Amino acid sequence: MPEIQVGDISIYYEMKGNGYPLLMIMGFSFSLLDWGDMFTDELAKHYQVILFDNRDSGRTKSQSTYNYTTADMANDVAGLLNALGIAQAHILGYSMGGMIAQQFALRHPTKLNKLILTCTMAGGDCSNFNPNIQGDFLDLLFPASYLAISNNRKKIESFFTKTSPYHSQSDAYIRQLQAHHAHDTCNLLQGIQAPTLIMTGDSDLIIPPINSNILNNKISGSKLKIIKEAGHGLLYSHVAEIAKIITNFLS
Repeated sequence: MPEIQVGDISIYYEMKGNGYPLLMIMGFSFSLLDWGDMFTDELAKHYQVILFDNRDSGRTKSQSTYNYTTADMANDVAGLLNALGIAQAHILGYSMGGMIAQQFALRHPTKLNKLILTCTMAGGDCSNFNPNIQGDFLDLLFPASYLAISNNRKKIESFFTKTSPYHSQSDAYIRQLQAHHAHDTCNLLQGIQAPTLIMTGDSDLIIPPINSNILNNKISGSKLKIIKEAGHGLLYSHVAEIAKIITNFLS
C-alpha cells in the first residue's frame, strides 16, 4: 500500500491517470474511498489524480494525539506534494476538504494552479451552518427526489457499507471535528489569488448554498456553479455533470 512520510504522519495515497496533477482533499471523517471510482476515473481521463487520506482518516496513520487546525492539514497537503516531487497542482477540496483547500491557497500559493471549492464554507462570521443538524444520513446527503429514483437508495447504502469502516472513529473523529468547527478564513479570503471555481448543490442541507455565495463574493474573480436538485452528496449523484464542469474550468 502506498504510504509516504509527511512530518509526523504517514499519509496513505493513491494516484490515477496521467497529465497535469489534480490533488483532491476529502471532507470531514471520510476517506479517499468516498470519492467513488466513477468520479475519480472520469477525472483520471484528463489529469494525474492524486487522492489521499487526511490525518486521522482512512489508512493514514496519525502518530500523535494533539489537536490541529485546517491550516495544519493544509501543510500536510503541501508536504505530500513535496514528498511526491510535485511542484504545483490543481486543488479540489470537498466540504471540510474545501476548508483545507482555502488554507492551502493562502499558505502555499506558489504550489497552486487552479482551485475548486465544493460544498464548503469560510467559517467564522461568514458561515451559515447548523452544527447540530440531525437526521437520516442519506436524507441529509441527498435530496428526496434523488433517493426516490429506483434503486438509488440501495446503491448508496451499499457504497457506504464498503467505505464506512475507513471513516474516522473515536478520538480521531473528535480531533477532526474540532478542526472543522474552528476553521475561519472569513477575513482572509481576499488573499486567494488563484483562479477559483466554487460549486454547491441547491439542496445542500449540511452546508447550505448561501455559504458558496459568500465565498464567491469574497474571492476575487471566482466562478460559482449551483447544481440543480443536488445535495451535499453531489459528487456521487451528479458525476457526469460535475466532472464536465471541472474539466471545462481546468482546461
